[in-house]
Amino acid sequence: MTKLLTRGLRHPRLDYRGDWRDLVTKAIQGKWPAPPASEQTLAAERGLGIMGQPYYFYVLRVEDSYGFVVFVFREAEEAAWPAGAMGATPFDSGGWWLDKILTEPPLDTADRQAAFRTLDVPLQDWQAVFERYVLRQYDTLGHYLEGRAPKADSEPSELGFTIVKGQPNSARAWTWEVRIPHNMVAGRLVLQAAYMSETSLDEYLDWLWHGVLADAESRRIHDWVDDHVFVLPQDELVAQAARSAVALEVACD
Repeated sequence: MTKLLTRGLRHPRLDYRGDWRDLVTKAIQGKWPAPPASEQTLAAERGLGIMGQPYYFYVLRVEDSYGFVVFVFREAEEAAWPAGAMGATPFDSGGWWLDKILTEPPLDTADRQAAFRTLDVPLQDWQAVFERYVLRQYDTLGHYLEGRAPKADSEPSELGFTIVKGQPNSARAWTWEVRIPHNMVAGRLVLQAAYMSETSLDEYLDWLWHGVLADAESRRIHDWVDDHVFVLPQDELVAQAARSAVALEVACD
């Protein structure tokens, strides 16, 4: 189950990357155009030395602001990561760089850069490291899925600081992030499922049948939607999508 990565879309009124229905279609087709990045994201990438115009994923969780449509991916079994390719941290990298993740004691810019380098995990190792983290920090996987804070008494002391496990920090301070460079993502991730509300699904299917795709491609995507898109109430998408995906994967194993 640690192979599951999530990526969500903001509400269309808040998402300036294009028509959300086109983004859903590209995800189903396995197309990965160069990801747009906000000024804040670019600043974080420069400050932390993150290279490769990455796509950002959370491990098994989605934040509320990205809960309009939720995609769940799994790594392709046959696709190995290049040795030394970094890309996983036990917190949101943007929040870390922008000083939105409170630590005790507080860290300056140089300390945050050094801690990031220490905690950044190679892509080929992130699944095993994440699994050990959850076993050590949580009584059940469900507690991590719910965004609960990790155990206060099990954080490595050699770091010289702790991440505050309560307000003003939120779950982004202890949710694992995986960053995959744009030139590595194609062929390495498989879209396992998508979750959306019934209203969104109806709107997407209407757009699909009246859109610009060729008939054969439209039918192919429609067939995929029939088998892999799951409908949840909009106010339950974030809470239920990853949990439902985990249950689906366990059932298929």
